[in-house]
Amino acid sequence: MKNLNVLAAVALVAFAPVLSRAETVLNVYMPQGVVAAVEKYISPIMKARHDTRVVITPVLSGQALTKAVAQRASPEISVFMLDEGPWLQGKQAGLWEPLDGVKNVADIPARFRDKDNQGSAFLLYLLGIIYDERALAAAGVKPPTSYADLWNPALKGKVTIPDSNSTFSYALLFKVNQMQGGDAKKSVDPGFKRMAELRPNVSVFHGGASTLIPLFAQKQAAMGFNASFPAQRLAADGLPIRWVAPKEGAIAVASYIAVAKNAPAKDAAKQFVDLVLSPQYQGLQTEASFSGYVNPKTTLAPAFEKNFLIKQADIQKAALMDWDTFLAKRRELTQRWQREVEAK
Repeated sequence: MKNLNVLAAVALVAFAPVLSRAETVLNVYMPQGVVAAVEKYISPIMKARHDTRVVITPVLSGQALTKAVAQRASPEISVFMLDEGPWLQGKQAGLWEPLDGVKNVADIPARFRDKDNQGSAFLLYLLGIIYDERALAAAGVKPPTSYADLWNPALKGKVTIPDSNSTFSYALLFKVNQMQGGDAKKSVDPGFKRMAELRPNVSVFHGGASTLIPLFAQKQAAMGFNASFPAQRLAADGLPIRWVAPKEGAIAVASYIAVAKNAPAKDAAKQFVDLVLSPQYQGLQTEASFSGYVNPKTTLAPAFEKNFLIKQADIQKAALMDWDTFLAKRRELTQRWQREVEAK
């Protein structure tokens, strides 16, 4: 019996290292647009360094928030990558874990991360003016430098702006409201009055980038308001489509990354977040998605940077979307946009 006990002890010692190296599975919800960059850079590192297999589920931000709420009592998904608005709603609902121990958070400018350390921006959409260089030249219109150029009478029926389903619409509304001397937290009446005056110039109210890109590719619009990446994609196809940060400053709409409260594989989740915020990944993500980066230490390949429409100065000058006001007044703003801006 004594010999059997010794053999059993030896067996346990022999197998202990194998058991301790059991693979960790990390479930992550993220937008489709960053999947390729994560799979190329982060997934291999997580496996090689931490023996962690990253399981990716591509979802829209609203779906991610719904899942985070549904799983709060028993989390399955550890990391959520979603738009700032839904992330903020999640924070208000107490869904996120503090990012203690995530070193790269310290490099992210304060305005791009949560003051309570429950999340950080990892990607920026910079909103400004997109335009067809040749179409403007043919119409005798100079390249835009200001949001005010959208109201140029020479562009009647040639402008496109987002519809009521897009948060980009309200980013524009708040900016225009500010330019009219208003404060969105108190009243958006000046902004709506000015946006209503744009109606004669608007040919189409577009949805996402998938609906905007064909409008310029098929010459149905000469100028519009949106993020830089549709223009970058069209320019890469050889079309004369450009994007500019207006002199009043672009508008930054951020996507955030957060760890679910009481998440499984919490250590692996924070290691994943740290990699997402690293300058190495930020550069790869930027080159893959034409998005803005949040880590100032990010460097881009010289050939890419030469043609990249977003400059570091644009990021530094960009105003942030006022999510608190938008979320508090969302229903009212949507109804007013449909009634006062979109309606003929």
